[in-house]
Amino acid sequence: MSMLKISVVCCDDSPEKLSQIVESELDSAQLDELVLDTIEQTVAASEAKGLHNAAHHAEHGAVTYLQQVNAGGFSVLFGRPNELQEASFAAGSYVAFIDDQGPGHGSKVGPDGVQRTLRVLKGHLPV
Repeated sequence: MSMLKISVVCCDDSPEKLSQIVESELDSAQLDELVLDTIEQTVAASEAKGLHNAAHHAEHGAVTYLQQVNAGGFSVLFGRPNELQEASFAAGSYVAFIDDQGPGHGSKVGPDGVQRTLRVLKGHLPV
């Protein structure tokens, strides 16, 4: 059994449903059972995206967007919109997004760009 350490961007339990990052683990065999789609992505250096939510899938409803960083890196901006915190993720990191309520999270690609594997998983990972 191989456990993957995953940083999960999710909603906190406040009325505002602010984004937060919690650490979780998932058995890699279980991951394979959850995959709906896999997409290889290369994103240019310094590309940024403002606050947004992890959207529901048109057919499957609530899903998890799992990013596996293969090269380069990116940062996630989370928390209170006027006081965002930043967490950076480099090659070897797994980052999941399930914050489907509240103001959401932002992101920006590092100076070397990022090569990543995006997996869309059935349902939300437990946190």
